Amino acid sequence: MKDFDWIYHRALELKGSELDDFLPQVKTEKQLLESSSAEYLSLISLRIFRAGLRHSVVDSKWPIFDKVFKGFSPIYVANLSDEALEAHMLQPSLIKHWGKMKALRHN
Repeated sequence: MKDFDWIYHRALELKGSELDDFLPQVKTEKQLLESSSAEYLSLISLRIFRAGLRHSVVDSKWPIFDKVFKGFSPIYVANLSDEALEAHMLQPSLIKHWGKMKALRHN
């Protein structure tokens, strides 16, 4: 048994056949290769913003993030100046967290 297999087996005991409803669907290698850099940046950024915050709040605001950050185009996001990030933070529906905003650009 792998070091963490016990976690899966314990979850299976607790949730039974419903466990699959809680687990993410793993993409195939082909699906991963077909994903764009913007999709990966959006997903990384979503996870960053979810850290320490209620996921439902972040998820409800994510379409606004996608619009403001031009679909998470890596070139657009990487070239944002501090002033541009600060201007984005003025958007009423975005989460105002300077460290997380800078992480968007860094990633």
